[in-house]
Amino acid sequence: MSFLKQLLNPFVEFDEDKKKELEKKNKSSTAPAPPLTSTASPSAENAQHPLISNANVNIANQTPTYSPSGTIAGALPEHEQYFEKLIDEANATNPFFQGTDYKEFVDSKIDIDDITDETIKYRTAFNVLKSTGLTKEKLFSTGQEYLNIIGRDLNKFQSAHAQQYQKEVKQKELLIQKKAEELQTLSQKIHALKTEINQITQNITLTKDKLDTIKNSFLLAGEKKQKEIQTELDKIAQFF
Repeated sequence: MSFLKQLLNPFVEFDEDKKKELEKKNKSSTAPAPPLTSTASPSAENAQHPLISNANVNIANQTPTYSPSGTIAGALPEHEQYFEKLIDEANATNPFFQGTDYKEFVDSKIDIDDITDETIKYRTAFNVLKSTGLTKEKLFSTGQEYLNIIGRDLNKFQSAHAQQYQKEVKQKELLIQKKAEELQTLSQKIHALKTEINQITQNITLTKDKLDTIKNSFLLAGEKKQKEIQTELDKIAQFF
């Protein structure tokens, strides 16, 4: 039985000691969390991200969805799962999210899916979770911090992606330029060098497509999760 269902159960009774223990727990969950310490963003040369690696460039086992114009239309499952895990880990490890917050509120609405009226559903979930120390201010502040976490991760990913792009694409483009100069001075190697250039160009095209697909998929996944959170926050603002 979920936490919200337990709270909604009209047959649960607490003795005096359990009531005191619950009140003590509620007070601790509403205590202000220690301020988050920000870390300086990594330099372009040292930018890292868990999804930027040679292993992740190979997306052969995943099939992106493309629009009629040829652009990617949906995020890869790996990237959507990444942001779900990112939120779950932040909720579990970050002191700022101690106690009941935005995530528990959103998750709790699953327990009352039989309520079709959204206003009633949101208010019911909120009113029940208030007993755990949840406040409207905490809903907004934690929801906004989840948005910030995703935003920081998107920036971190783009920095690492740009670094990888520079390494795996730009250097090969410079190699093409060098080979083109050799063609001008070494006429006897023209045929061999043209073949090499064509091979490198094909490699660049494949690499670009893979890298661009990963980047666009990841950004779509992050933006999708941000929109979900923002939609929830907008509804919270509307219904309260």
